Amino acid sequence: MPKRKIKSFYIDTNIALDYATNRDIDTVMLLERIKEKGWKCISSTFLAMEMADYKKEDLFIERARSKKWEFRKILREKDNKELKSVDFESAIDWFEDFKKRYKKIDMYDFLQDKESWSLAQEISFNSNLTAPDAIHLTSAIWAAFGGRCDIFITKDKPLNKEGKKILEQYKLKGVLKIMTVAEVKKKYFKK
Repeated sequence: MPKRKIKSFYIDTNIALDYATNRDIDTVMLLERIKEKGWKCISSTFLAMEMADYKKEDLFIERARSKKWEFRKILREKDNKELKSVDFESAIDWFEDFKKRYKKIDMYDFLQDKESWSLAQEISFNSNLTAPDAIHLTSAIWAAFGGRCDIFITKDKPLNKEGKKILEQYKLKGVLKIMTVAEVKKKYFKK
């Protein structure tokens, strides 16, 4: 396994969303400290698609609230949203702003062949993970094998718990660690 010269963390979508929306100051501060150290964050290009979904849903809910829709109607209609090109452009601009603000993130297509997708499917079928979580965990595993990271940061409790079981089952605990924001702060930023 190739050695990295600097630390690199695989980040889950919830970490990127915390940073992009400023919804959790601890996550924002952690990513800023990682950036200050010159360390890298990586993720799958799938993160960009999940962030696009988040922003499009956010735009839909904003519009529905401005129309004074009741909560139940918003829930019923959220999968039938009819966004316009201006909304798509807004989602793209929002994501580009995130990438400009957090310059230390690189995204890769880790799942590129039959072997990598087979592992993702195996994890998906044989665990309690959702398909997106199986894709992220498999991507982080492939990133670790490629020497691109050794820590997967997530705030998703089911992914954290189930992912640790999977890493143990596949004997990958020495290759990749799954950590929360608090665990990363405690281990690497002891202040």
